[in-house]
Amino acid sequence: MLSTRLLYIIAVVVAGTVGSLLVMQLWGARSLVWTTPATASLQTKLGWNTLSGRPPVLVGHRGEKAFMPEHSRASYWQAALEGADYIEPDLALTRDGHLVVNHNEWLGENTNVADIPSLSHLRTNKTWLDNGRSISVTNEWFIKDMTLAQIKQLRIRQDSEFAWRPQHFNDMFSVLTFEEYLQLVRNLTIDVGRPFGVIPELKSPKFYNDGRSYPRYFEDRAILTLSHYEWANVSVEVNRSAHADLKLQPLRALPGGVTLGPAAWQSFDLDTAEYLSAHTSNVPVVALVETLPWAFTPGGLDKLSKFAAIVSPWKDFFVAGAENVLRSINVTWDSEEIESLGGFIPPYKFAAEAHSRNLSISPYTFYDSHQPMAYLCQKDASLGAFCPTDKQAEFFYFFSLGVDYMFVENIVEARLLQEKYANRVGD
Repeated sequence: MLSTRLLYIIAVVVAGTVGSLLVMQLWGARSLVWTTPATASLQTKLGWNTLSGRPPVLVGHRGEKAFMPEHSRASYWQAALEGADYIEPDLALTRDGHLVVNHNEWLGENTNVADIPSLSHLRTNKTWLDNGRSISVTNEWFIKDMTLAQIKQLRIRQDSEFAWRPQHFNDMFSVLTFEEYLQLVRNLTIDVGRPFGVIPELKSPKFYNDGRSYPRYFEDRAILTLSHYEWANVSVEVNRSAHADLKLQPLRALPGGVTLGPAAWQSFDLDTAEYLSAHTSNVPVVALVETLPWAFTPGGLDKLSKFAAIVSPWKDFFVAGAENVLRSINVTWDSEEIESLGGFIPPYKFAAEAHSRNLSISPYTFYDSHQPMAYLCQKDASLGAFCPTDKQAEFFYFFSLGVDYMFVENIVEARLLQEKYANRVGD
């Protein structure tokens, strides 16, 4: 008799496949969705307010973490089956210089590291600066202190805070390297029959570059890896000699007629974002700006437009507005500086202001409907002229603003809401 776990795996794969087929019926493959006559007609009729005039691009946040342990091989497969346009990895750097995929700089919340006695001596405390803000984490296992061999002993788990997420897949999947992620997306492109975008975020670059041979070690390591897998062109040479130890696997040629999806970089560190933009001219940069007050002004958008192609704020900046959100996370600002940059842009005008500078917008994160949406106005109704009451209201509001990309969880649900909005606008 099949085990419960195996039956669940089969059910999820079948469900994912059905969802994928439904999405493909609704939208077609990503490479076709914007070029077929029927879709072109639909876009003209609907008049999407995005910079491209096309429906928003859906980014699978850490894969498909609504159902699978985040950043696991299964999470990326599920995101592909559900029809994500991009599949997101977060990058970290091990003690021995390997790029691995994990959201946090530490491992205790989403792996079984605490259950491995041989790694107990690595548990420690760390404090570091991230975009000028002090971060302190105690009693944790940090990726930068561990070798790849040690990290490969671990197995990924769903964060126990989210009890409604399936726990059946805990301890089944190992932490991936960046190279394994890129190999997987290339294989998904072949196996699923459509391209997927890659959108790596470099987490805390200064934290990982500390103690390295030069201050762009992390960035160059990522550039060389992405370039090897044919997603990036190195437009300004990097320090290759410092990476002579980087041994990447021989490239598997793509079958005839198969093309890779697009790529983009992400970083909260704008020094890193500018560096990546300058060194890989064919890979646009997503500037993550949650803690930067100046970024929500006309002058700030002018500055960002010099190197970034996409601006990515926390979604509540479009509802509660910059002042309310920044206060809620204890970020202060110089009022005279903000005034000199044109003042804070009202939340409902931010997307249009960005578009006028040829900047795309990518708010994050749109959670699965089991999870609270986390808007300030849900606790204080005065913090927002509009306050979403459910997932549909939330998505329809952001579609109306013209956001270009959306980091989403439960991709099928997001895609169906996108189609529902399209039909509503077209009536």
